[in-house]
Amino acid sequence: VLKIRPKGGVKPGQIKQEVVGEEPPEKLIVKEMGIPFEVHLMGGLNVGLFTDMREHRQGLRRFVRGARVLNTFCYTGALSVAAARFGAASVTSVDLSSGVLKWGMANFRLSGLNPEDPRYVFETSDVIRFMEKEVDRKAQYDSIILDPPTYSAARSSAWSMKNDYPDLIALSARLIPEEQGGFIWVSANTHKSKGVVPYILEGIKKAKRQAQIIELGGLPPDYPTPAAWEDGRYLEVCQLHILPEL
Repeated sequence: VLKIRPKGGVKPGQIKQEVVGEEPPEKLIVKEMGIPFEVHLMGGLNVGLFTDMREHRQGLRRFVRGARVLNTFCYTGALSVAAARFGAASVTSVDLSSGVLKWGMANFRLSGLNPEDPRYVFETSDVIRFMEKEVDRKAQYDSIILDPPTYSAARSSAWSMKNDYPDLIALSARLIPEEQGGFIWVSANTHKSKGVVPYILEGIKKAKRQAQIIELGGLPPDYPTPAAWEDGRYLEVCQLHILPEL
């Protein structure tokens, strides 16, 4: 399946797809490092699994074992599946779309994980509103995943990375326990933003917490870009350690 982006940006229904050979089935099960996922190859750019995140999904194993994990903007739950398979004590997956959450539940089942298990929560909600309520009820998470879109024009949940990301990071830091600290996994599309670190610095300042950047990465080796093509290196992922309060 060839997917062609029109010049001047992408609007709903604008992705042109051309099928070379036989048309793929509506749903297909693929495996990433042995882990099965459901993909929809004719779904425009939203096929359900982003391969540029493969190594970052694997890297989660270092930060989620035994942890209470919150995955925001979770989409089809690939990062939630990774966290659950790597031994998270609980995984809460939040997205505004009930459709992708059902897709995420299907991905859990493919891995032999029961989405009805009380350790796994799937919440259809605006992420900011959900997190504000969690702060109000003094909820705590040990590891929080932030993988938001660059922007969203959804009527009930307008979002702009440029304007809203620092507040999202600050909310996340407030959900990390003060006594032992925790981790925040932060991603950004650097092609349309200034990179993830400035957002982190502003957000941590707003939250009045201390933090360390312990890992900063980007595209995997099978996404090489010419050295002079800066815009091609669009992905930045940071592992942030929120320190315990002294």
